[in-house]
Amino acid sequence: MTKTCPVIFKNQNVGILAFSIPWFHNSGSQASYIAKDSATGIGIEIHFLVNDKGLKVIKKSKLCDQYRMIQFRDTNAKLPLGQNKIQLDIPTQNPEPFYDSLPLEFGHGMHKTPIDTRDKPWTFTAMRASTVAIYDTPFVSDNYGIEGKDIEVKFETCVVCQKFKTVDRILSCGSWGFNREYMGDTTSWSEPVVYPIKCSIKPNKVYLKALDNTQNISYRYGLDWR
Repeated sequence: MTKTCPVIFKNQNVGILAFSIPWFHNSGSQASYIAKDSATGIGIEIHFLVNDKGLKVIKKSKLCDQYRMIQFRDTNAKLPLGQNKIQLDIPTQNPEPFYDSLPLEFGHGMHKTPIDTRDKPWTFTAMRASTVAIYDTPFVSDNYGIEGKDIEVKFETCVVCQKFKTVDRILSCGSWGFNREYMGDTTSWSEPVVYPIKCSIKPNKVYLKALDNTQNISYRYGLDWR
């Protein structure tokens, strides 16, 4: 792992959010840890590992019934109809806001890495062990760049303490992403350069506003989360 972030709930460290070494790929293929000139995106695996405090039972009730992950995206690239510059990073058909749900790539507990290895730097699936994990391989092809501007893609990935009989709590986060430098008419945009991964105790308020304004899911502040 290249970076770990503490995950805090009720002023206690309940685990860590661990980020792998990012890799590079060309629009879902030719993945490697060294960026080729044709690379258009990056890949990363993100794991939350709960500790004993995060598994605590108080008055016969778990601190959290389940841990999930939620992810936000912010980009200046051209977007398909219906997408926003800042939005929850899930398919529009998903009824829940969590990234660790189909058709996205994720795992719970002891699990295998995703079957699709075309955009991964490994050839065969391998075993992983974490409370919850997600695997993401975003890219932006030249067709979606705006002439004269670098392509910027930023993400914030947060741990959610899910409570079945009360509201969920969105806990600590890590931010990551990449930049593709504008190189002019002849070469368009460069291969991705990875942003340094940064930790935050709470999610960015701009992303929380985007969550509350997401139309295709029913997950509202005060009713479902806080």
